[in-house]
This record gives sequence, structure tokens and C-alpha cells, in this order.
Amino acid sequence: MKHPTSRSWTPDDIEKLRHFVETGVSPARAAAHFKRSMVSVQARARQEGFPFPDRRYLQRERRAKGQAMTEFNETA
Repeated sequence: MKHPTSRSWTPDDIEKLRHFVETGVSPARAAAHFKRSMVSVQARARQEGFPFPDRRYLQRERRAKGQAMTEFNETA
């Protein structure tokens, strides 16, 4: 039995991918959902015009948010 070597992206898949990017889902989680590689999910999002944010940028944001919460808790 032959297995397809590639699967096309359906309009529904594209809409779900857009939702994942807009809600901050990681490329790894999106890839697991679609059962595709992380690289293919990132490439498709970029082709459709809504790329995933840079991972380093997200890590910096999380660190800054964590520091702000720590400072807030210390003053409270």
C-alpha cells in the first residue's frame, strides 16, 4: 500500500493555523496537532502571511513578564 508523500493544506487547516498563531500556540504544538513537521508548519504560516513570532523574542517577553511579577509580589 502506497503512502502519500505530501498532504495538501485545506482551507480549514489554514484557518486553524491562523488561529494558533494569533492565540500564541507554539509551532511545536501546532505541528503536533496537524501531524506535520514543525518546519512545514512554520513555512506554511509564513507563506500565508502570518508567521509565528521569533522564539527568542517570546523568551525575552516571558522573562520580562516574570521579573515584573516577581517585583510586584515583593512590593505587595
